[in-house]
Amino acid sequence: SKQAAYRTYAIGARIPRGSVPHGLYWDTPDPYHYVRVHRPEGADHEMLIVGGEDHKTGQGDDKADPFRSLEEWTRKRFPMIENVEYTWSGQIIEPVDYMGYVGKNPGGDEHIYIATGDSGNGMTNGTLAGVILNELVQGRPHPWTSLYDPSRMRLRSAGTYLKENANMGLQMKDHFTGGDVATFEQIPPGTGAVIRRGPSKIAVYRDESGIVSQCSAVCPHLYCIVDWNNTEKTWDCPCHGSRFDPFGKVVNGPAIADLRPIGRRSEAKP
Repeated sequence: SKQAAYRTYAIGARIPRGSVPHGLYWDTPDPYHYVRVHRPEGADHEMLIVGGEDHKTGQGDDKADPFRSLEEWTRKRFPMIENVEYTWSGQIIEPVDYMGYVGKNPGGDEHIYIATGDSGNGMTNGTLAGVILNELVQGRPHPWTSLYDPSRMRLRSAGTYLKENANMGLQMKDHFTGGDVATFEQIPPGTGAVIRRGPSKIAVYRDESGIVSQCSAVCPHLYCIVDWNNTEKTWDCPCHGSRFDPFGKVVNGPAIADLRPIGRRSEAKP
């Protein structure tokens, strides 16, 4: 794959009006963070929006709490924040050379155009894509066409390309490993885990009342094993970023089908 899916998180914290200069700030560590100020219309306060703590979809630390990490990071640097009022998350697509893909779909119909891989900068890259595609559709050359060509493969990004594909291939080992737990009762209420049952792996969600729902843990897109995302309560595919709700219903592509249901909902048993 020439790009990878990442989960990204953000918080909105109330701050006194004028306490932080308006601007867009970001750092360079991994995981990185960005900061900006929003002034709600008619309000006597402002909101400090802080985002980051990104990780590959389906490859996050099960014990990590990205929202708590964001709040801790923010309070150390912006002690004037009063309280966190909003939290949200999203999915971004990172190309191996950090440049988006805008142009004709490689290997597809010549009249199909794509725009993807905006690295979380959708407002900027979306505008850019509109400019380029407008010219291409009308058969006019654009000086940036080759720079964003979806079929490009640059030597400088070959190492990253190989690394990303090795990472994806490594995820297939989950077909042959044990489960996260051995029994339903080991799954805390309100969470999920993958259990091995013979040659198969089962995605098991146990709701707050102890009722268990089971689905195949195999993503219907390209058959990787999904992982439980406890922060967002979803099953996430570590290969291409497909996501499913606790009961296996698809909520994020590229998968277009749900996880295959197994049996009926039941009480947890050893």
